[in-house]
Amino acid sequence: MRINILVATLDQGIKRVPNILLPQRDDLQYIVSHQVTSRKYRKIPSELNRKDISVVQIEGRGLCRNRNNALALADGDIIILADDDVRYRDEYINNVQAAFADDPDLSVACFKIDTPPGEQEYKEYADRSYLLNEEEHHYISTMEIVFRLDRIKEEGLYFDERFGLGSKLNSFGEEAVFIYDCLKAGLRVKYIPQYIVEHPAVSTIRSIGRYEEVHNIFKGAYDARRYGWLAFPAAFFGTVKLWPELCSLGKRPSAYLNERLRGAAYIFREKINPRPYS
Repeated sequence: MRINILVATLDQGIKRVPNILLPQRDDLQYIVSHQVTSRKYRKIPSELNRKDISVVQIEGRGLCRNRNNALALADGDIIILADDDVRYRDEYINNVQAAFADDPDLSVACFKIDTPPGEQEYKEYADRSYLLNEEEHHYISTMEIVFRLDRIKEEGLYFDERFGLGSKLNSFGEEAVFIYDCLKAGLRVKYIPQYIVEHPAVSTIRSIGRYEEVHNIFKGAYDARRYGWLAFPAAFFGTVKLWPELCSLGKRPSAYLNERLRGAAYIFREKINPRPYS
């Protein structure tokens, strides 16, 4: 069972990629998609000159565009998604292989993120495995997602470039959209309480408040992505329902409504990106 770790990095982030690497093993390959915004960032560290590493540089910004570029180049059986500030251990890779070997029907798995010694848990995780569905699943981080490449390509799935860091409006939430697309396609998606990656407990995305502007815009965009034009009345009814809570938290209901409507309108205005592979 061959595994590809798809690493998305931007500009100087390429200097951190060597820290991700494990000693070479025959069943593991790294595909590094390096987005560059200037020629001065094109130098590739010599540590990446290994036969198990492929580095491809693309111009521009957009985290999902970066991940899609790596996805188009992947050829392994199992895909692990990575950022440039994570760490792996051989036991993590073995956990992934065992999970998919034990369950041939498993298409997508969401695992756990470990943290360095002395740090708090990355997030609160359930102790038991369970299948995810379209209506109920916990907040998922990209680093937790692993999937069978053939199942994803068969369904024509990829990351929606209207979401995520570097997009025109939505700076996060691409994981939720990707998992929703997997579930909508009928793929079996399962949470497995095993660690597969290490990352510091501090996270910018995790610190975003429930009713901050970026979250409200994402809510409107996500609703439009799922329910189409119904996202607009949903924004109105949602504002009325949350009115007392919004006021108690110092959030103007009119601002909350406007932000959800902006997110919904954005989805209708912006065309979805083409598939990154044929």
